[in-house]
Amino acid sequence: MGLKHSLKLGLRKSWSKIVFHTGLHRVIDALMPRRLTILAGHCVHAPSSSGLPPDMTIQAAKLQAILAWLARRYDVVTVGVGVERLEQAGKRSLVALSMDDGYKDNRTHLLPLLKSVGVSATIYLETKPLDARVPNWSHKFFAILDRMGPADFVLRFTEISTDTRSNILMNQLVSHGEVTSYHVKRMLKYEVPAVERSRAIDVMFAECELDERELTERLYMTWDDARALRDAGIELGGHTVNHEILSRLDAAGARAEIEGSRLAITRELGAAPESFAYPFGRAWDWNDETVRVARESGWKSAVTTNAGTNQRGGDVLRLKRIMIDEHADLAEIVTHVCGGFDVWRRVGVDLA
Repeated sequence: MGLKHSLKLGLRKSWSKIVFHTGLHRVIDALMPRRLTILAGHCVHAPSSSGLPPDMTIQAAKLQAILAWLARRYDVVTVGVGVERLEQAGKRSLVALSMDDGYKDNRTHLLPLLKSVGVSATIYLETKPLDARVPNWSHKFFAILDRMGPADFVLRFTEISTDTRSNILMNQLVSHGEVTSYHVKRMLKYEVPAVERSRAIDVMFAECELDERELTERLYMTWDDARALRDAGIELGGHTVNHEILSRLDAAGARAEIEGSRLAITRELGAAPESFAYPFGRAWDWNDETVRVARESGWKSAVTTNAGTNQRGGDVLRLKRIMIDEHADLAEIVTHVCGGFDVWRRVGVDLA
């Protein structure tokens, strides 16, 4: 971790403690413009999600405590409702919880939790696992790592891969001492050609005697689960078909992913979804063309993973979110929600 990042992290934590523990959050909330804060996660910790990394799960008790605290002071709604109500008159600011991909625990563990707090949420569905019961490459990668460490993965990948540049970059991870699951996944995500990545991972997946359908059944919900969530008042949105990085696709490929998920959800749930989530969601994972296609495809809102809150009059197809996981801190979340980090942004300092 670099010095600049460490300093920023320290300042963020110190400011959050001051805002939360002194009650300053009440003052800031009253003074700052009304806002919509969208929390973003993936899974509530459950047996079905036990193989996922910590940045994709959150303990049920922690999430329940966060939502209960927020629900006493803010209107906790779905993303779709939040976008609509933000443009209307109102006193209280808005909070929405969103969960990406469509995992089984969202029905088995998240839904009862939401009912206990008395709030709803938005779940963004990656539709191919629900349609074909096939997981995306990243879950095959995690499953392989359960059988071999990252170093062994890199070694076997370079034996299988015929892409010279990919092999050089993978070997550089070894020489730089960066053979971690995070660094290897990032390399696979951004540097290795998608076709070569899928081919190599499929070979290793088979060598480990793993089963695609078994993995999908353990991780992902079914369309029946999605219908049960819909009937319980949960908003179901789109998250593409294959969870591809949209900025790396050509126009036709991006359109197929964006429109394809909308068509699948409409077919299965009987109504067109309104809210969309860009896969991975960082500023380099989507672009202006992606936003244009989302608008033309009929999506009324779209969320990123760029940190921040959303104000009235903003671009509803570039909504910001706050990521939450096992390391989520209530004081930091409250500082986001009350506008505490927005105060610093007004003077050109981004602590989020």
